[in-house]
Amino acid sequence: MKNKKVLIGYMYVIISGILFGSMPLMADFIYSEGVNSLSLVFWRNILSIPILGVLAYLQTGSLKINRKALPSIAAVGMSGCCITPFLLFSSYNYIASGTATVFHFIYPAMVVVGGFLIFRQKISLGRLLSVLTCIAGILMFYDPSEPLDLTGSVLALLSGIAYTAYILLLSKFKYKEISGFLFSFYISLISTVALFIICIVTGELTLPKTFFGWGMCVLFALAVNVGAVVLFQRGTFYIDAQRAAILSTTEPITSIFLGALFLNETIGMRTAIGSFFVLMASVLIALFDIKQHQDEEAAEEAAQEKAQA
Repeated sequence: MKNKKVLIGYMYVIISGILFGSMPLMADFIYSEGVNSLSLVFWRNILSIPILGVLAYLQTGSLKINRKALPSIAAVGMSGCCITPFLLFSSYNYIASGTATVFHFIYPAMVVVGGFLIFRQKISLGRLLSVLTCIAGILMFYDPSEPLDLTGSVLALLSGIAYTAYILLLSKFKYKEISGFLFSFYISLISTVALFIICIVTGELTLPKTFFGWGMCVLFALAVNVGAVVLFQRGTFYIDAQRAAILSTTEPITSIFLGALFLNETIGMRTAIGSFFVLMASVLIALFDIKQHQDEEAAEEAAQEKAQA
């Protein structure tokens, strides 16, 4: 049963990374409709609330939740679905998405280090090697010829730190019995309230200009909040934060592929090598997990034989 959950967790996180990877492409279309980065995060959350509410009710028959879980849900939601996307989307206004990706994707390494320093989680040789391979791949996405803007770099770096907090908080969430849709419903609700206040105070609330823009906003909300966020949350519950962080690096590869397919962006040698390393990091973590599982099974069999003897 445990192995089945781990396998499902792997699948959920990888699919969520692919869905998250579609964000930059959809965001480009939405920005062209006059929506700014702060408003995009707001529309992403508010438009997903009715859909998540219906799905949560169909799944559980109620929208009631343990009140003790609300502070933890608020912390998870604010770090992952409010602060992180706002900082990352804002960084795109100053630096190229590839450069922003390099700074944002410090989070796999930070999750491993944070888990060790805060929660005293062991860092196995396999996971350390996977993280180093992942970092090497992500660094290849940076183009040295591009100007490095300080503001954009700091925003992207902070988005990675915020996402690290999100993953670590998510992995330690105590109320895992709460269904995925209900959990995401309250996260989107809390994030919407916070973002609405920020948009009103700053005067940054913008609306799409056309029906096409509204349609893209709805699609964005469905793909990200209803699809990617729910899958990542459930996947992290099934596997630990370190695995989830490494496997989620399918996101930048998806973004690169979609950019080449729909925006005629070229995939250079550095990007191709970087993508290979990122994929290898996911393969390595899977192989080391299989080896660990085999060792555990062998140890259990040996213990049983010793007990019978």
